Amino acid sequence: MVKASFKPHDELIIHECQEFELDGMARPLCTGMQAGSIASSLHWAEGIAPGGEPFPQNEEMTRENPQGRTHSVWSSVAEMAEARPSLALRETSVTIPATGVAENPVFGSAAMRLKGAK
Repeated sequence: MVKASFKPHDELIIHECQEFELDGMARPLCTGMQAGSIASSLHWAEGIAPGGEPFPQNEEMTRENPQGRTHSVWSSVAEMAEARPSLALRETSVTIPATGVAENPVFGSAAMRLKGAK
């Protein structure tokens, strides 16, 4: 039998963070979509909706990833006090699924840290 392992990252380094209103963070997910469409999902954890952009892969990032370290060029955060399965912006009629990620070791820890940075 093949051994299967799970080793989450030990460290997530967030280089920039920007706070948004929830609608402002969700609106770009709806840009260019037809009314009634379903947009990419927002994450939810610890009373916030965190988002971000991973660091582009280069030689250094490729070396650090197996060592348990990953980088985020920037993260965004919006207050979202309660978990809900989705949200919809009235002006677009686009549904945005909201996925709970608090149980994920990396996303849950990042959300707690981002919430503290607000």
